[in-house]
Amino acid sequence: MSKKWRLELESTLREMSRADPQIIASAIVRNDGLVLASSLPKDSDEGIIGAMGAAVLNIGNRTVNELKRGELSKVIISGSKGDVVICGVGDSALLSAITNSDSNLGLVLLEMRRASEKIQEILAQI
Repeated sequence: MSKKWRLELESTLREMSRADPQIIASAIVRNDGLVLASSLPKDSDEGIIGAMGAAVLNIGNRTVNELKRGELSKVIISGSKGDVVICGVGDSALLSAITNSDSNLGLVLLEMRRASEKIQEILAQI
């Protein structure tokens, strides 16, 4: 992937965080766990975050398939200090967002949906 595409993806992540300041970190990850772009705290391990996001989305997909619940929309993991929201972006990537504990998940999901549309457009050009 060229530097130009990575910069566009990173710009989309920053735009999403500006639109909803409760999103404190985010990443775009291929389904195999490779991080395409991120906006993560300096002490975060991009590789581990990518691998975990891909694993969680894979487990979510298997769960809804086995239980015949249609297609996976999102996975939300809630902790005492905030949430991790993971949603698919097309067939080959995922978008992960980390939020504060007092975030409005409806607004977070809205911004993630908007970002997902832009990310799909960028990935289609690669």
